Order: sequence, then C-alpha cells, then structure tokens
Amino acid sequence: MTFATQDVATAGLDPQSADFLDRFAETMRAESGMDLPHAYFVEEARRRLAGGTVHHLVDHHTKPEQFQSSACFDAWAKGDEAA
Repeated sequence: MTFATQDVATAGLDPQSADFLDRFAETMRAESGMDLPHAYFVEEARRRLAGGTVHHLVDHHTKPEQFQSSACFDAWAKGDEAA
C-alpha cells in the first residue's frame, strides 16, 4: 500500500483529494480481503496518510479459540428441566 502513495506522489496527485482517498481505500479493501464498508477504508486511508495508528486487519483473521466445555450445549439442550 505504500506503493500506492508513492505512485500518486510522483504523478502529482494530491493525497488529500477525495478521488485519491477513494482509490486508495479501494486498494486497501481489495488487499485486505475483508468486506467492510467503504467509509471504514476511507478513514483507514486518512489515518495511514497522516501517519496515525492504523487498525491491523490481519490480527482479526485468527481462528477463534475452541471451547472445551459442553456447559453451553447442556444448558440449551436440557433447558429448565435440568434445574
């Protein structure tokens, strides 16, 4: 994604323009592989260009922890009868 900002800088486009932010946001969206709203990626693009904190979407792709207890299933399956 840093290549996108470098290409635009050499092309003479304003990185704060709405057109650039839209294209940069679409690039970020395509590279992330996540289906989040366009507005989310526009804000992420603004943060990245400003040098601020960017949410790392890769961290959210981790597998959820496997549950080891059947307590939830038992409570659902048995209902109020078991109490």
